[in-house]
Amino acid sequence: MMEEKLYGVHPILAALQEERRRIGKIFVSAQRRGAEMQRLIALAERRSIPVVMVQRTQLQQLLGHGAHQGVVALVEPHVYTPWTEVVAQVTGRPGPHTLLVLDGVTDVGNFAALIRSAAAFGVHAIVLPRHAAVTLTATVAKRSAGAIERVAIVRVVNVVRVLDELKQHGFWVYGADMRADLRVANMAWPERVVLVLGAEGGGIRRLVRERCDGLVRIPMCTGTNSLNVAMAGAIILAYRWDHGVAHVAHTR
Repeated sequence: MMEEKLYGVHPILAALQEERRRIGKIFVSAQRRGAEMQRLIALAERRSIPVVMVQRTQLQQLLGHGAHQGVVALVEPHVYTPWTEVVAQVTGRPGPHTLLVLDGVTDVGNFAALIRSAAAFGVHAIVLPRHAAVTLTATVAKRSAGAIERVAIVRVVNVVRVLDELKQHGFWVYGADMRADLRVANMAWPERVVLVLGAEGGGIRRLVRERCDGLVRIPMCTGTNSLNVAMAGAIILAYRWDHGVAHVAHTR
């Protein structure tokens, strides 16, 4: 079976804790010490995963660069969650649900930051279009600091069709737009929400925008340029979590 190289203490700790992916072997720098590394090694041993002590130069040769933080793991590649599985989960469980749709986001750094925000603020799944969008890579896993292990990532052929399906299941769809009339602080969040974030430059595509039940903006000082998609997403998701998940305003 193909394996990919996962590197960094937090990404590997998350993979060990979540147990979503098979881990074949872990290489640890003999020079690396500290409580987190000891915890990582203990978790690996508990799961009977081989831990091999090596020199830092060997890790660099294995990985091809030096940003390994003293640990590299050979892991089963991260796979996308089937859309049907996500639908079954969110429609089969009561209570608030939040889904995040990234309509054409292509920047790896923004994607990784949004995964971290999604994990922090209770997003059940992130939906990506199959074309013209970021993909799952070891770099994304590293830059998400392990959050990629805690959030389902889905790729779909047609975002518009997905939004139509979710609306049939009682979800309200809101798009982020700096020109919107509705401020995020004034939102009365429904129980089931889809937040749509557009591409870094072009924003939400027209057909996707037409499926939105509303558009929401983050108020800023006059003359200030728009926030990047990762920062905007974090702010809106934080509002949703604090004012929508804990205090559900209404249902569809």
